[in-house]
Amino acid sequence: MGRRIVISALALLLALTGGCSLLGSEEQSEYVEIDTGGVDYRRGMSSVPPQTKPDGRAFTLAYVDTDPYPVAGTLLLNVILGLRDEGWIFFDSLPFDPDDTDPGALIDWLAGQDLGPYIRFDRSANYYIEFMSEEDFRESLTRHARSGTVDVVLTMGTVASALVKSYELQLPHMIIGAIDPVRSGLIDSIDNSGNPLIWAVFDPTGYERQLLYYHDSIPFSNLGIVYYDEVIASLGSYQIAADAMGVRISRSLINRVDMSSEQAEEEYYLSLEAEFRRMAEREGIDAFMLTTDIILDVTRVEHLLEVFTENRIPVFVQVGDLLVQNGALMNVSTFEMEGMGIFIARTITQALSGTPVSELPMEFKNSPYLSLNLDVAERIGFWPSFEMLLSSENIFSSRAIGVEN
Repeated sequence: MGRRIVISALALLLALTGGCSLLGSEEQSEYVEIDTGGVDYRRGMSSVPPQTKPDGRAFTLAYVDTDPYPVAGTLLLNVILGLRDEGWIFFDSLPFDPDDTDPGALIDWLAGQDLGPYIRFDRSANYYIEFMSEEDFRESLTRHARSGTVDVVLTMGTVASALVKSYELQLPHMIIGAIDPVRSGLIDSIDNSGNPLIWAVFDPTGYERQLLYYHDSIPFSNLGIVYYDEVIASLGSYQIAADAMGVRISRSLINRVDMSSEQAEEEYYLSLEAEFRRMAEREGIDAFMLTTDIILDVTRVEHLLEVFTENRIPVFVQVGDLLVQNGALMNVSTFEMEGMGIFIARTITQALSGTPVSELPMEFKNSPYLSLNLDVAERIGFWPSFEMLLSSENIFSSRAIGVEN
């Protein structure tokens, strides 16, 4: 995966090392691709030759998600690219932004393509459970499972995965994007899912390591967290790390975003804005963790996080570089998307080739990367070290500067 750095940051590094002259510009941020070289993301399961079902037909994958979420879209897109790289599906390119993909739209697009003889997708087996009745969803997915028109169910995240698990479908269920499938009860342990038809992927200590890195970068004593579900917010892992560091966590439990109507959604974000302000101005926090699914609409991020920036409070991100691009300070990835995409893709192909999913490894050790927003860093009075800049995968800044060799 190439390192993407805003031109201004690249120019800064080149200036420090004496490499290029700089030409000023006031345009919005653009990206350049830099080959980091020498990194092999094709780890985990070995490749298996593409094959059809015994009757010569393609395997059909169902997809179940809760709602459109760019982080889920990025992960799913990398799984699809992994399946292509493994030779199980065929297409020239994907008409989607890797950092802002609607997962359901991606599956719909794939369902309309000739992907070859091995794997296919079906629009009628592509679900956002937030936007349909539970009865309709259960009836449709169960019908697919019983009729054999679906061979594997791929679920994204904790909520969708828990619902599908409760149906006890008699076909392989592969869980991706779940924050902590053990604490959420989706699987028994990292070594044994507890169900011969269920598999999940995760890094059991990823969020503990993430918080330790944040604290090492900017020491804090009182971390604010707004959440709607303890497991999805990874509060268990964060508390372990906080206890080890002697850090307090100030928690605020809210209701999950209601997207049933524009009015309900607007009321949610107004309430969230008020809670962010209370947390920043009255709770005594000196850092804030923006957890998963709290802000689904990235166009609202900058406005909602402004109260933290005004009060010089760093905002760390649990998952998602778009949140950093739009107003948070930094993200240390716990989902290394490209490598995890290959890992999941190869695991899917192993399952399609006949290996019981219960025998497939579930632990994926991420190679974390860092994303920084320099505009926010400047406003809160934090200037990253030269080493931090060099190690960053993405550096976002509005003050782009051209580079001339």
